[in-house]
Amino acid sequence: MAKDKLKRWAENKTFPHVFEPNLMPIIRENATFMKGLWREEFYKNNNPLVVELGCGKGEYAVGQAERNLDKNYLGVDVKGHRFHKGAKESLEMGLTNVAFLRARIEFIDAFFADNELDEIWLTFSDPMPNDHDGNRRITSGFYMKRYERMLKSEGIVHIKHDNPALYERALREIPLMGAEIVLHDDNIYESGFLETIDEKLKDVLEIRTFYEQMWLKEGRKIKYIQARMPKK
Repeated sequence: MAKDKLKRWAENKTFPHVFEPNLMPIIRENATFMKGLWREEFYKNNNPLVVELGCGKGEYAVGQAERNLDKNYLGVDVKGHRFHKGAKESLEMGLTNVAFLRARIEFIDAFFADNELDEIWLTFSDPMPNDHDGNRRITSGFYMKRYERMLKSEGIVHIKHDNPALYERALREIPLMGAEIVLHDDNIYESGFLETIDEKLKDVLEIRTFYEQMWLKEGRKIKYIQARMPKK
């Protein structure tokens, strides 16, 4: 296992679409990395920028990029050996609208400027059941206020998860910080919800990662929330 990680880390360094900044200057000196520059310096276009926080193996970021070539995607995770899979696959597929950033999400402010993002996806993030203050749970109101700064006016946050407590908590917390719950459902694959929404969103929500497929086999229900940030 250790050798596999080392191999993946080494290969990541050769990928032109993988960014692994030194976090020490960010932590100690409030330095920034690519903040406000993603479209200009990497994607070379002005297409919408969609970020997935806690992207795991990168399956969702790659799946979305493949389906929507007119949008830019960036998967963020602290574990580079995990998103190596998505990074390698996207390179082999010739996708130029997806990249990966190795970073800790608590320092997310160092990577994105005000109004830089169009959408944020939070897919099966750690529910952190004992994090009552929301300082570590990335679906909390605490983090939503930070996302609001980075998102354009009326930017969208998507939450897809299997945890009932996280779902209910997000439904309570998001309106408290001024955002609007646009869509939500607690069992998207069985309730008929997918038949009521836009075809493009339906196509994206039907992407099933390796872990999601495992949880579905265990009988877990998949939930979804779409929240719109306030006008600025």
